[in-house]
Amino acid sequence: MVKGTLGIIGCPILEDEIVYSLVNDNDKKKIFLVDTPPAHSLKKKMELKGIPFTEVTEWEFKCGHAPIERDDLFNIVIIMKKLGLHAYPDKLKIALEEEMIACQEQVDSIALYYGMCGNAGWDPSKWASEFLSVPVFVFRDDNEDVCDDCIGVAVGGHSRYCAFIRKYTGMLLVTPAIAGNWGDFKNEMDMTKGFAEMGITTKDMFEMFGYKYAVKIDTGLGIRGEELEYRYQCLSEDTGLELVTVAPGLVNLFPAERLYKDAKDSLGC
Repeated sequence: MVKGTLGIIGCPILEDEIVYSLVNDNDKKKIFLVDTPPAHSLKKKMELKGIPFTEVTEWEFKCGHAPIERDDLFNIVIIMKKLGLHAYPDKLKIALEEEMIACQEQVDSIALYYGMCGNAGWDPSKWASEFLSVPVFVFRDDNEDVCDDCIGVAVGGHSRYCAFIRKYTGMLLVTPAIAGNWGDFKNEMDMTKGFAEMGITTKDMFEMFGYKYAVKIDTGLGIRGEELEYRYQCLSEDTGLELVTVAPGLVNLFPAERLYKDAKDSLGC
């Protein structure tokens, strides 16, 4: 039986991958969710899936006062960060390093549900081996390459991502999580900065940049069915982009499955 505490630090755009990992793990465990505003969406999704969890405050967890029995049980503690850090790669890197440093005394391993989002060449696992007392695991493909961002995670890793970009050059790439969080997500995109203040609409902005299509990358996770299609249609109306569906076989959950397995396997038995 697995024993130890796994810390999960997650981005809201990758919360569906967190839910997927938890639902597909049949081992007995106790899940703790750090109660912060960025965790509210994940909380609802966990409740809908019937995943039991206990809420703790950030102070309780980081000060060691949360009711976590670290020696004899398998625990998971989830800390969600705010959406938008990806828009500032340098701030994202600093924020994640600070979060990992702050929680390392309370966990035995860390799974980072984040893409690098502009921090090319940064490998948090290597950084952790130098500066942390616990191992850190990130999304990787089968070539050991770190996934670039949430799209890289969705299509299976770095090399597949490069091929994917060549196929869909100059198009807006949209996963169900991006569609579901479009209002917040678009406000944090590099290309949208300053346009709202100038009175330029999202539709006008994409037209200025020559975008015509939004690519639906259905990972099979998160919102589904009519709700998902409604979110895609809302995005299409807001951007003025025509929706196209990604070709079959280009979506790959390997990085998500590997991240959770590697982090969990690092714990004791």
